[in-house]
Amino acid sequence: MSSSEDVARRVWQEGKAQVTRQVGTAARRQGWKARKSAWLLLPVAGLPWVGFGYLAAKARRPQWAGAAALHLGVSAGAVSALVAGDWWTVLGVLLAGGGWGAGVVHGLAANPRWLRTAAALSPSPSAPWLPPLSGSSSPSSSSDLLGPSGVSGAELPGDPAARAALHQMHLEQLVDVAARAGTALPAGVLPLAREIHDAALPMLARAAGRGRPMGALDLYEVEAVVGEHLPAALGRYLALPPGYVPDTVADGPTPEQALLAQLRSMVELLAEVTERVHEHDARELRVQAAFLGEKVRRSDLDL
Repeated sequence: MSSSEDVARRVWQEGKAQVTRQVGTAARRQGWKARKSAWLLLPVAGLPWVGFGYLAAKARRPQWAGAAALHLGVSAGAVSALVAGDWWTVLGVLLAGGGWGAGVVHGLAANPRWLRTAAALSPSPSAPWLPPLSGSSSPSSSSDLLGPSGVSGAELPGDPAARAALHQMHLEQLVDVAARAGTALPAGVLPLAREIHDAALPMLARAAGRGRPMGALDLYEVEAVVGEHLPAALGRYLALPPGYVPDTVADGPTPEQALLAQLRSMVELLAEVTERVHEHDARELRVQAAFLGEKVRRSDLDL
């Protein structure tokens, strides 16, 4: 196959993967909106006060509590008029019909604001359809980073092998989160996250007992990337509102640039750790070869 055909095939595969990613993101986003909009069934069922009461309880907004009280009053008035009979029945029917229509229209009008509020209340406002990102921290609590799977550093296993195995699982979860975030993360994040994954995984596998052991300092730096730096960077970015640009952006990088710079730094750090580990392995190999050579020479002299 010619090089041009190889290039065309790679371009087609990358384009297909990008389209699949965008379609999956759109499907998850629409699914989240549908779940959060399910409360509209209450106004349709003639219970708008219950629906707005639910919104008021979730969002703690007094205006929705007032709307719930208003719709409850209209419904109570309609029921009272219907029970009274005579000409009040006509008024009751009008109140019931008008109240039902007003409840549905009011619900449809309030739903976009409710979706924005629900997104803001979620752990990842930029991508509320994602599950909470364990290990992430908000800017207000950056000193309280969590370890893998939401386990604090003090609760991590003391055994290096068990701890490394836990970090391996957490690393897979982080890459999966980056992949499922779709357009909520910059386009360059997923390739960098995969680079971090590919660099850290062999080191963690060694520490978990599937290979030669590695130095404590090298293992600490790998675990810091996987257990603290990577989830914190992704979590802080996803906690920002979509399209957020701070007022101080003229004096520094944008959130997107800052995130990508952090991920590149992690890739470089892991590359340095990998190089140190390989240099140590090569040095031990040379020492072992020299030792065996000296031992063989001594055996020859003894003969």
